[in-house]
Amino acid sequence: MTRINIVKLGLYLLKRCWLIIICAVIGFGFMYWRSASRGMDTYTASGTMYVYNGNPNMVNYGYTSVSDLSSAIQLIDTYLVVVKSNKVMDAVVERLAPNYPDITAGYIANSIAMGSVAQTGVLRISCTTNNPQKSMDICNAVMDVAPNEIIRVVSAGGIEIIDYASLPVWPNSRTAMKDGVLGALAGAVPAAALLVLLYFLNQKVDDVKELNDSYTLPVLASLKRINVKENPLKKLPLGKHKQGSHDLSAFLLKSNSDMEMIEDYAKLRMNLLYMLVGKETHTVLVTSSISGEGKSTIAANLAISVAMSGRKVLLIDADMRRGNQHERFGFKEMTPGLSDVLIGSCKWRNAIRKVNNPDKLYLISTGNLPPNPTELLETSTMSKLLKELEAVYDLIIIDAPPINIVSDPLALSNQVAGGLFVVRQRYSDHREIKKALIQAEQTGLNLLGFVFTGEKANNHKYYKKGYYNNSYYLRNNQNQTNEEKKAGSHTSAKPKTINKLNTSSIAQLKSSKLNTSKEHAQESYSAAKKRQELLRKRKSETLRKSETLRRRRSEQYRRNKPQSD
Repeated sequence: MTRINIVKLGLYLLKRCWLIIICAVIGFGFMYWRSASRGMDTYTASGTMYVYNGNPNMVNYGYTSVSDLSSAIQLIDTYLVVVKSNKVMDAVVERLAPNYPDITAGYIANSIAMGSVAQTGVLRISCTTNNPQKSMDICNAVMDVAPNEIIRVVSAGGIEIIDYASLPVWPNSRTAMKDGVLGALAGAVPAAALLVLLYFLNQKVDDVKELNDSYTLPVLASLKRINVKENPLKKLPLGKHKQGSHDLSAFLLKSNSDMEMIEDYAKLRMNLLYMLVGKETHTVLVTSSISGEGKSTIAANLAISVAMSGRKVLLIDADMRRGNQHERFGFKEMTPGLSDVLIGSCKWRNAIRKVNNPDKLYLISTGNLPPNPTELLETSTMSKLLKELEAVYDLIIIDAPPINIVSDPLALSNQVAGGLFVVRQRYSDHREIKKALIQAEQTGLNLLGFVFTGEKANNHKYYKKGYYNNSYYLRNNQNQTNEEKKAGSHTSAKPKTINKLNTSSIAQLKSSKLNTSKEHAQESYSAAKKRQELLRKRKSETLRKSETLRRRRSEQYRRNKPQSD
């Protein structure tokens, strides 16, 4: 059974509290307007009567017992029914007929209210109408008619009038504010209930912690996804690209990219390289559960990051249905490519394309789109091709289609060292992820870990404060300029570039920072590895205990089984 995360639910509701507030305001406004505009002022007149069970003349002499008062309180419930009977109401109508010829018994019954005062023998009768005189007349008429009829019907106890009703001077206070508050609650509560229902129905992955709590695979990196709306991307002509109208090269990692983006991919690179230590092959595929999760962009940027570290890397676009890696790197044609090599119409050396920036990055595009991509990938030709390529390149990255859409990644299960599973924030579905993991386990695909990506993923505070961005260097440069001015630098011809950013120094600082990320990546990988190892030990211990218990039961059953003659 899934545990409810109260803190997460509270944050979910807090982020969407504006919806609750809007519904509450609408409910308050509607009910307040309805209550303030629908009716006139009302007036209430009240009178009191005393109900007794013994002799009323003995009360002043202290002879009234507790049992008499208790019995009188019980008689009030009976009297309430008698007062609202048709016979009493008809008698009241007959008495009020000269002054109010249109009055009816139903109107009187709906306008009067009765009840005991503070659990005593005192009965209060109230009448509320829109006329103060009518309220007083109805209340007094009921008090005059009721006692005789009550004594005649009940034949127990007695009832005496204490105070007749007086003419009310002030109208009752309107309940517009009270109705408005009730309307606000009537609007806010359903809205909150709807949000709670949507929270439990939501199966999208929200953060890295959710992945760690739900699955045993480690999260190798958390990458911030580039938001198209926040970046000035070049537009392609209409119909040029199937998946969108933006230039795909704008999503690629570059030497002048944000430090946060470079660091995130450096962490992914280092974790991946440590995961491949001791593996027979160094070929890795990148996949996901469904399309649109950003696996192709991550595969391309990972290849760029590995090439920037000085390793010779090959990126293979194995999505022979919707491949687009050639467009990302500025190549117009997708042929010759992988499909041409697998069917034997082209040598693999002729299908490889050299990427200009960075160096040591090479690409094999999809080639002509074949009708049977899965069959081509699971042939011995593909296995032989990867072995030949591994002898030339330090790392091979395969951009594979989503697992839940086609079976192409599963066809490469026994030909790669492992796979990276991309999960997109607030897009990937837990049900789809579980389905993909089950298929990968059934076919023997070794998934090395998750790669989490999203617009709000990995928001480090020190990046936000400008510690590693250009403003840090600009600020230092500006401070240095101010110090020179204070020191008495009166040079007439100042260089125009004194306040400009020194790009060579920034590149040096970024490269040094990339080298120091190795230690951080190693620590992250070690922690993930220890957690995975602990889970494996627990699982094996559980299996061992269950097997021991099964053997003991089997032996006990054999001992207790009666010997056949």
